[in-house]
Amino acid sequence: MQHIFFKHMRKSQLLMLVLGLTLTVKSFATPATDLLDKLKKTYPNIPFSHVVETPVTGIYEAGFGKDILYVEASGTYFFPTMVNMITKQNLGEDRRAELNKVNFSDLPLKDAIKVVNGDGSREMVVFSDPNCSYCKRLEQVLSNTKDTTVYVFAVGILGEDSVKKANAISCADGDKGKLWRSMVLEGKTIPAKSCDNSPVTRNLALFQTLGFQGTPGIVFKNGTVVKGFIDAPKIEELLAKK
Repeated sequence: MQHIFFKHMRKSQLLMLVLGLTLTVKSFATPATDLLDKLKKTYPNIPFSHVVETPVTGIYEAGFGKDILYVEASGTYFFPTMVNMITKQNLGEDRRAELNKVNFSDLPLKDAIKVVNGDGSREMVVFSDPNCSYCKRLEQVLSNTKDTTVYVFAVGILGEDSVKKANAISCADGDKGKLWRSMVLEGKTIPAKSCDNSPVTRNLALFQTLGFQGTPGIVFKNGTVVKGFIDAPKIEELLAKK
């Protein structure tokens, strides 16, 4: 009888332990973790890695890779960004910049064309295709931006002519920075040239590793990454950020 009593007690204790563990697991579940599970099951082709709350009740940030989307609680409706119309803060833009930050000191600046304005104290990197119209617009803005050193990684993503021009400037003798601007801003022709150690192929690999898909691609000294053209005020703002 005593044996049966203890056996029954052990079963009861085990049941209580299992129930306790179940309740503990459930206690860690939140609307955000539940939504992450739902997104993974509903959209298996999108590698969602996190879901976190935002300042707006019922709206969540859903992350995948180095990008995000905003999603409402049902997991059905998505939107690319949110803007605080009072402060003018673009939450999506800020979060993507944070997720895509680059360690500037890790970039192989020896492979870049160095263009200096003024004392060159403010550094930034630009991935640029010599035939890209937005790159030319950006170059015009940068030529009027004071006290900068712009490291241009020449890439050829717009066809064979772009590759030839990128190689010509990268393999040229003399001041490559002046030659670059004369070609991009003034339309001057640089004699075709190739060299064994041309960085153009390496530049393209780096361009792709950093997640760029089009030019221009910009990296500021503080690690902020910008995909596409930006105007002078935005450049000044990001150059000033530490």
